[in-house]
Amino acid sequence: MRKVKRLSRSERRGRLLESAERLFGEQGYRRTEVADIARGAGVTKPMLYRHFQGGKSEIFLAVLEGHLNSLVRRLWEAIASSKRPRDRLYLGVDAYLRFVEEEPEGFRLMTDSSPEVDSEVGRRLSEARNVIVAGLTNTLSDVMGGLGLDAEGAPIYAYALLGAVESVAKWWIEDKTPDRERMVDYILALVWRGFDGLPRDPTKFHLLIDQGAAHQSATRKV
Repeated sequence: MRKVKRLSRSERRGRLLESAERLFGEQGYRRTEVADIARGAGVTKPMLYRHFQGGKSEIFLAVLEGHLNSLVRRLWEAIASSKRPRDRLYLGVDAYLRFVEEEPEGFRLMTDSSPEVDSEVGRRLSEARNVIVAGLTNTLSDVMGGLGLDAEGAPIYAYALLGAVESVAKWWIEDKTPDRERMVDYILALVWRGFDGLPRDPTKFHLLIDQGAAHQSATRKV
């Protein structure tokens, strides 16, 4: 009689993570049941809880953690590969879109599931976002310094850039048109054009608005 090979602990855990990633990607966090994850991995529910005592939220966090680590590693390797600020920014945007291209389910879990998950998962997503923004802030500070601009606004621009790239990636992920290289060119063209037009003192925008309002008020009185 042929013996059935017993899976090792690490193999069972790996199967559970694969099943969870597939189901979370297809159905979302709330509609995915623990029983479905166990069934997809070929194990029982009690066996799943031996590996993930926190149940669904813990296994979701484990799946998410793998993708977050992958994204952060890709970004850091890209940014560290050049000393030129403009090159670092280009390579960082390219690395982000490469992650979206190669790990689409991971990207969807990071961006689409956040309103559904518990506080622990939300906290981890926020931490990862802050780490990415910190790297972008350093790069943008160098870029702005090279242009003779005050880098005080770099964190604001970093959050704005990350949000813009994330939003564009949600649209792009559906059919990957245009290709990744072209996407990076378009995004960086917008960024560089924005830096070219930045005033040395951003408060000038506020002053211009105030002056315009005063002018309109004076015109109405005449």
